[in-house]
Amino acid sequence: MCILETKLSVICNALANEILGTTFAYDFLPAMNVSGGILLGWNNDCWTTSDVHKGWYTISVKLSAPGASTDQWWITVVYGPQLDHEKVEFLDELLHFRDSHPGPWFLCGDFNMIYRTQDKNNGRLDRRCMRRFRAFLNRVNLEELNLVGRRFTWSSERERPTLELLDRMFASMDWFAAFPNHMLRPLSSDCSDHCPLLL
Repeated sequence: MCILETKLSVICNALANEILGTTFAYDFLPAMNVSGGILLGWNNDCWTTSDVHKGWYTISVKLSAPGASTDQWWITVVYGPQLDHEKVEFLDELLHFRDSHPGPWFLCGDFNMIYRTQDKNNGRLDRRCMRRFRAFLNRVNLEELNLVGRRFTWSSERERPTLELLDRMFASMDWFAAFPNHMLRPLSSDCSDHCPLLL
């Protein structure tokens, strides 16, 4: 389970148990000032972890099924920055992680950027940022998981809203080979300007 933009600088065991349940272990990336923050939880009955890496915008964990020393894979959860120069640093952070951590990789979160024109409902596009994002995906050979039933995941919630597909999931080909039967679908967005996703 991945919860983004927690806005929490500290997450204690009592709070994590309240949010995730007692069968979950967790780690977190603290918020910077009043923005960001990531909580990543995994069910101990289903997964064991062997490594955790934290960056400025990312948290990564190596997962494997209990008792399986092979079939390990990485999950990286992101909360992308808003400012242009920080977006360059963010993509560099992901690239550096990937270069030093081979194997099946699953990358998900709120990227706060798009890489296709159809991922926004108007023509106000930062094409240079889009090219950077697309070049990163091509360099690390990631494919996007298809979101069924919804085109956008974020709304500005104005009278004439800006809509964007900011929340996404990507994976390497060896991850798709290990988990061929999956479906990504949206959940209710009543309590947030973002749409929760269920894989």
